[in-house]
Amino acid sequence: MNNSFLNSIELINLLNQWKKQLLIVAGISLLASIIFSSPTFIKPKFKSTAVVYPSNLIAYSTESATEQMLQITQSSMIREKIIQNFHLLEHYDIDSTKDRSFKTSVYRMYDENIIIKKTEYESMEVTVYDTDPMIAAQIADSIIHYFNIKARQLQAEKSMEVMVITKNQMDAKKAEMDSMETLLHTYQVNYGILDFKQQAKEATRAYLRGLSNPGSKAAVEAKSMMTNLQDKGAEVNSLNEHLWRVRGSYNDLKAAYENSARDVFKKLTYANVVTPPEPSDKKAYPIRWLIVVISVFSSLLMAFMIILVFYSKKEIANKN
Repeated sequence: MNNSFLNSIELINLLNQWKKQLLIVAGISLLASIIFSSPTFIKPKFKSTAVVYPSNLIAYSTESATEQMLQITQSSMIREKIIQNFHLLEHYDIDSTKDRSFKTSVYRMYDENIIIKKTEYESMEVTVYDTDPMIAAQIADSIIHYFNIKARQLQAEKSMEVMVITKNQMDAKKAEMDSMETLLHTYQVNYGILDFKQQAKEATRAYLRGLSNPGSKAAVEAKSMMTNLQDKGAEVNSLNEHLWRVRGSYNDLKAAYENSARDVFKKLTYANVVTPPEPSDKKAYPIRWLIVVISVFSSLLMAFMIILVFYSKKEIANKN
């Protein structure tokens, strides 16, 4: 405890002894940090932020709609669109003719200045930093715009696949239905069978009435109809019932086809913008006072560490 007190006194004395030098270091550091944090050396950056909620997205897997939105907005397609449309190579002072890894450079700058993340409220936050506040807001707005286009394209492609499959199934059912209707029409023309159950009742009544006069025209026609019904009636009845089921399947497929066709061509919005991006009137970077404080503190700490090393060596030399 006593040694600790003595060490504290020694440190205070040491600080007092070197206070002029430390003040000079602090002054130089203060001046240098003010100069080098000025717009001449560090271009100020402005921040534009947008907050967006997903909507109308069809799930592809177990991921949430917000996670799906993040995947799309962070896709290479949107990144390339932003780089191309805002001429970020020139904007970030990257010379593609001299820098062989210019793509890596622009991607690094893109990731540094454009931050897309999920919030705790299941929304997506797009934050863009740029030396031009208007460009920062435009980039954030364009990311949302291209997200809508990409989401619409993905949904349309998925719906198109469903539409093509459903159309093929619908065509197959239509062909089956037409074939069965043609066969039924043949039975109707050749055997006069239109409604098996109803005609069976009528033919039976007519046949029974004609038993008293077997040679009459009505009795002969009733007997002929009875023969036709016995030979082809069950087949026609089965064909009618199957045709009814095929027509039901065809109508279901037609409804599914029309729904998928609407999904292909409809123009939906897939992002609900809660906070639209706006140009900032105040710079977000650099924070000059923070740079100055850190610089001065770091310089004083480094100077004091050098003094301690110098003082320790001097003490060791005196003891020897």
